[in-house]
Amino acid sequence: MLNSFKAIFGASSPNALISAGTQPPEAEATIIKTAQLRWLFIGPVLFVIFIMMGTLIASVYRQANDEISREVQMLHTSASEAYQINLEHLTGKLAGITGTLTQNWQLRKALTDKSRAELSKLVEPIFPALQKEFAITHLYFIGADRTVLLRAHDPGLFGDVINHIVTLNAQHTQAPAHGVELGEDGKLVLRFVSPLYKDAAKHFPIGFIELEVETNHLVKDIQKSLGIQMFEFLSKEILKREVWLQDIPDPANQSEWDRFSDVVPSVQTIKGMTPEMSAFISNGVFPNAENMIGVSHGDFVYRAISLPILDIEKRKVGSFVMLADVTSKVFNARSTRDLGLALGLAGGGILFAFFWMITGRVGQMIKQHQEALHHLATRDGLTGLFNHVTFFTMLEDEVSRSQRSGTPASLLMIDLDHFNSINNKFGHVAGDTILKEFGKIIHRQSRAIDKVCRYGGEEIAVFFRKQMQTVPWLPPNVCVPP
Repeated sequence: MLNSFKAIFGASSPNALISAGTQPPEAEATIIKTAQLRWLFIGPVLFVIFIMMGTLIASVYRQANDEISREVQMLHTSASEAYQINLEHLTGKLAGITGTLTQNWQLRKALTDKSRAELSKLVEPIFPALQKEFAITHLYFIGADRTVLLRAHDPGLFGDVINHIVTLNAQHTQAPAHGVELGEDGKLVLRFVSPLYKDAAKHFPIGFIELEVETNHLVKDIQKSLGIQMFEFLSKEILKREVWLQDIPDPANQSEWDRFSDVVPSVQTIKGMTPEMSAFISNGVFPNAENMIGVSHGDFVYRAISLPILDIEKRKVGSFVMLADVTSKVFNARSTRDLGLALGLAGGGILFAFFWMITGRVGQMIKQHQEALHHLATRDGLTGLFNHVTFFTMLEDEVSRSQRSGTPASLLMIDLDHFNSINNKFGHVAGDTILKEFGKIIHRQSRAIDKVCRYGGEEIAVFFRKQMQTVPWLPPNVCVPP
């Protein structure tokens, strides 16, 4: 019977027996998935919006961090300039002090006579005042052969030969010399050496007067003026580990020698250690003059950057590490970022709701239009039954279903006899009315699972899902579903 269906209707099918399932049934009338279309529109739009907002927020946050870096770099420059100015200022003071000392004829005579007792007697009331007022730590009286005659800060220690670079320069140039030097004992000092001669031609040297001031005194002034923290880190190439360890006040700090590969904190740095500096040291990363690193301690945030320390020979003998408090600026930058994120999320949510509403309305309109188009494409305009084209699609589906399930497929073909005479006698309007009513009658008599089609003209086709049987109220040669 199935082959008979194909043979009867196959040749006249407008779709040349389209494969089963290639055209959607009525339940799948909406071909375009409006929900997917909705997301396909909203998704890229929201993605672009969030990318733009994220880029803007990131840009603002980056600019805030760059501004922090610029301010720290300005502090770095100011600290470097202040260090050089303080060095020059202190050098001028030392020059004035040594000039005064060299004009004292009693000191000159004691130095010429190499009288240690007389020198000690003359300097004893002077040196404490120099220590208090100018933070001078060392005052030497040195003979013409660079042998120490008197150390005012330690009178009992003398007799060694001084080979400081500044002293050698003063001897070589026969003029006052000064500069920063790092000793093996780990002390960074500014030295000023003034040579003394018997005659103006400088043919007969008497000796040298040498003053020293530790540079940490200068660092304290810079910290007060700029509101920063500065600490000395010295080069291991010049220091001796054994000497450095002897001056460490706490044996627990002796491991600091191995903290960094090239530098080690000075004794003054260890003595004046702050919690912020401890956090920096525990970080294990040493900053350079170009790049800074972040340091956090509790609720405070710092930026660490270093200044090179150059000695009289322009060698780098260490670094000053500067810690600048940027807590308020960092928190402001983070607040700006968080506010931007909140506003971005709120704005994105509003835009999402707006586009969701708009696309929902558009999707509903598309769905309605699709359903209307599907109805026009599959329904007969006069009777409202399935049309001729849909008949062949259903025929293929019913045949395929019957073959898969093994259940019979039933088809009822109904034809109104002498219909043309009605059109000729009463007109086509009357004929159309008869076709409409006839279609309604057949549709009312069919079940929900049955399909009623207008095959063409006055022919009606009905698909049944069960085998048909005769019933008393129809002629014996007409079958309906049980």
